[in-house]
Amino acid sequence: MLKKIIWANLIFLSGIMQIHASTICIDVHDVPVRSVVEGLARSGGLNLIVDDTVQGNITMYLSDVTVEEALTAIASSQNLYYDKSGYIYMITAGRKTEGGKELRTFDLAYASAEEARKAAQAIISDSHIRCYEETNSLVIRGNSRELAAVQNLLKKIDIPPRQVNVEVEIAALNQEAIKELGLNWDWRNAEGGPGHENSFAYTAQIHALETQGKAKILAKPHMMASNGRMAKILIGDRIPILTEHLQNGQMTTTTDYTDAGIKLIYTPWIHDDGSITAHIQAEVSTPVLVTELKAYRFMTRQAETQVRIEQGKTLVIGGLIDKEDIENFRKIPILSSLPFIGRLFRSQYTSSKETEIVIMVKAEIVKDG
Repeated sequence: MLKKIIWANLIFLSGIMQIHASTICIDVHDVPVRSVVEGLARSGGLNLIVDDTVQGNITMYLSDVTVEEALTAIASSQNLYYDKSGYIYMITAGRKTEGGKELRTFDLAYASAEEARKAAQAIISDSHIRCYEETNSLVIRGNSRELAAVQNLLKKIDIPPRQVNVEVEIAALNQEAIKELGLNWDWRNAEGGPGHENSFAYTAQIHALETQGKAKILAKPHMMASNGRMAKILIGDRIPILTEHLQNGQMTTTTDYTDAGIKLIYTPWIHDDGSITAHIQAEVSTPVLVTELKAYRFMTRQAETQVRIEQGKTLVIGGLIDKEDIENFRKIPILSSLPFIGRLFRSQYTSSKETEIVIMVKAEIVKDG
């Protein structure tokens, strides 16, 4: 009984592939292997990666076989090797090669394929390593000794990264509070950047000033940061920036977005003694509308530091001044509304309000398990 054809024929230069409900028929003559396997992938709805080593032409006739059966037949006849990682197939040159070398696929759970590739270069030439970021895996050609060494190496680096729980408090201090604290952010630690380590006293004072209305806690975010990897917090908004372009005599407008507010970027490195080296970048940016240009300019203050600190201790970062211009109006009721002479009884002036943004960062290493 003939199976119903549910899709159009695929024509490969001098061959035909017919797609049936659950099987396929292939009749090709001297057709590039890459074209055949790519056609199989499209017909079967497969995710397929074809390595550059797959070369040559093929002549074959197959009737009523599944896509996987066809792949197996092609691989066997052409000395190819295919492997399945999740929902993705990878096809490379034959597993066994000249000199007793073979291909092996290494799937990675935690380390990135690019990181693993760089590590494996210490054992085997980079030209024998294929890195597939789509599947986070490596396909490596080598002898049994080399492949065993790579496997042992990957076992050591493909492990869950240690993590740091980061507690952040962001406070705004008025001028009176700054004077009371007597903070001097010109001090810099040995590795650069304005900050104070072991700052329990400062933290307690800031909380006391909050009760007096001289300081305000703006936010208390938490985040998890993996060892050696960047984590980011943005407390604010993304401001649209419109840009006009003249193209082919027509004016077009594109929209880009810029972060505005308080941004903290934190990258930790955990040491065996339980201490943490942290690279911290803090930024306070305020958008100011320039009426004449109908555009925003950004007032930005930045601080950057790298410091080694015991876990559980608090690092205080300051020196981030937020300045706000305030329009003020004064007038005497009734008299200020009189014609001609009313302006004598009203006035307008601009005052500036400065606050200092202080960021307190406390990090704890998350215990395994």
